[in-house]
Amino acid sequence: IKSTSNSSKTAQSSITKPTTATQSKPTLSERAARLFDPEVIKTAWNDLLPNPNEKKSSPSPEKITQKDTASSLGPETSVLKKGESADTPTWQRPLAAAKSLLQTPSNVNETSAIETTGNSANKPKPIASTPDEPTPTAPLSAPIAEAPDETPTLAIDPASFRGAYPGKTTRADIDSEWGPGQAIPRDDGTECFFWEIEPFERVAVTFRDGIVTAIQIKLAKPVPSSELAKQLEIADLRTVAILDDDGSAIGQVFPERGVMFSLETGTYSATAVLLESLDPDSFVLRAEGEMKSSAAYAVADLEYAIEIDSTHLRAHRLLLALMCDEGRWQTALQLAEKAEELGPGDAWTGLKRAEVLLKLDRPEDAQVAIDELIERPNVSSLLASQAGRLRGRIELDKATPDYEQTVDLFTEAIRKATPLAASRSENVRSVAQQVLLDAHLGTAQAIAQGTWQQKNRVIPKWISRANNIVEKIDTKDPSRDRLELDLTCGVLAVAAGSANAIEAVPWVKRLLAIREQMNDSVTDPWRRRQIDWQVGCGLNDALEAARKRGDAEDMLDNATLTVAYLERGAEHRELTAAERRDLGDLMFQIGIMHSLRNSDHATAVTWFDKTIPLWNQNEQVVQDNELGRVGESFISMAISYWQVERRDDAIDLSRTGVDFMVEAVDRQKLEEQSLSVAYGNLATMYAEQGDTEKSQAYAEMATRVESTGSLLR
Repeated sequence: IKSTSNSSKTAQSSITKPTTATQSKPTLSERAARLFDPEVIKTAWNDLLPNPNEKKSSPSPEKITQKDTASSLGPETSVLKKGESADTPTWQRPLAAAKSLLQTPSNVNETSAIETTGNSANKPKPIASTPDEPTPTAPLSAPIAEAPDETPTLAIDPASFRGAYPGKTTRADIDSEWGPGQAIPRDDGTECFFWEIEPFERVAVTFRDGIVTAIQIKLAKPVPSSELAKQLEIADLRTVAILDDDGSAIGQVFPERGVMFSLETGTYSATAVLLESLDPDSFVLRAEGEMKSSAAYAVADLEYAIEIDSTHLRAHRLLLALMCDEGRWQTALQLAEKAEELGPGDAWTGLKRAEVLLKLDRPEDAQVAIDELIERPNVSSLLASQAGRLRGRIELDKATPDYEQTVDLFTEAIRKATPLAASRSENVRSVAQQVLLDAHLGTAQAIAQGTWQQKNRVIPKWISRANNIVEKIDTKDPSRDRLELDLTCGVLAVAAGSANAIEAVPWVKRLLAIREQMNDSVTDPWRRRQIDWQVGCGLNDALEAARKRGDAEDMLDNATLTVAYLERGAEHRELTAAERRDLGDLMFQIGIMHSLRNSDHATAVTWFDKTIPLWNQNEQVVQDNELGRVGESFISMAISYWQVERRDDAIDLSRTGVDFMVEAVDRQKLEEQSLSVAYGNLATMYAEQGDTEKSQAYAEMATRVESTGSLLR
């Protein structure tokens, strides 16, 4: 079982230049600014803007800014970030199923015209204006939802105004219901008209090709955004904040409703409401803000963004990063290929695709992908170091690695990354640290697995250097725990290759300690599963090191603990064939220990029941060198099934094992005499079942191979 390498952060953090978007429409930030900033738009839309004189007469609350405290994830930098506040509620009611929307009845007060909650018996109350001196409200922030264990279903429910829906309603429908509006000159190919509808100051509608694209409602006076959201019954939805270049909140978006509040500068008071068709950008940017705190919510948002815009490049890239984190490699490969189709030549996507191919046990294809990146002109030192490190891992993962070349590749990656570790850019430093750590560990692993002189003296030096990389990182740095987790797992992988050079037990203790520490700091269930999988992989390497040292003490308990971590970590993964094979091997070993050591066949069978599905139809299990071993394993499992009176299963397993063993003999991978025990077992089973003919046939076969069986040369 191979541990996941540094997932998304390494490659993502290396991308610092924004990628030109494929969509030509204005950004959310631009659209929000146009609601109130007279310096942004110079047309009659200014009629919808607050009166500057009124603004001066009403003291504003202390200006509050929202800074992006998280490092960038992916190739673009977002202007939308989720706000943070200690005062924000820590709960959120479950997302409701999407409801059908009703047209506004004629006898309903016009202040109920903004419809956001579908079929509800309780219509919104009239929107109240603030007093002349608005008071500060709770900080602008989405409700903090508890990270779900499964991917949630979004409550998609587009909002409307007096029965008008952006993206659906026609101009003829508006004119018929509202009467003619007053034209606002536009020079962008759209038509715009406004109406004076009480109690609002103005309502403006933009049309393109005769269809409503946006509805802007200018409020008579600023209203606290929290109060406005409550009146519209959308206060429980997760939102995304729009920031200007200075980091000040200028808008608040409710993606599931297609609703945007424009905020008075420096306050949390809404001055206007914008209704649009559901916008993939808003879902993507909300996901970006929640990727570290709730992967499930982020995945739901990104999948919906792709559903409504299958060409959204950033959504594909961010979802690709999450799928790599989750170990969903087949899904990740599809996303990587689509992202490369949408944005050809992107280095970050190329690195991720090569990583995915390696995880899918396609090292040759991964090498082609990474070599294409390295051979590009004007490759930066950062990209070269990342590509070189991954190229070293690819070589190390081949069936017959060239260990000397592997060490050379890691050495070159270290040479390029070393000066970058002192960069003024936090992202560059972070990527360089990860490259340096993995390259040092990879070098130690190549030495451990290869034929080298003075292994026991050289390997500890590389481990010490890797440890120093982590020790130099501030303990308050949020990346410290993750790097220490990578370090401990990497050292245990080295120990599995050369048990005499590294004592595994101290590193196991350190691994479990850091896991416990991260358990306190990580609340996202999906992220915890990722950690558990990595811990399980490290413990599995420690088991391999113990086997090589001949240390069988506590092997059963240690193996059982290892499987507990791996099973928990595998719940959302798409296990590769190699991962299923190795996990099956470990479960088989636990079952055999129960069977042989304790004669506890009932418990053994519970483990074998888990093993068999992992081995069935697994191309990694039926490889030439594995056929004989797997066949003998089926024969061994059959004995326990026979002992617990599952006799049909025992016979089926025995016959399957014989088939594998015969194939191995034909391929000259197994001695024919090894079949004597398998044939003898089947002879006994059929005899006890009363099938004398088959029993005698297998007994004769057992005698024949025992006396004349060929030896493997």
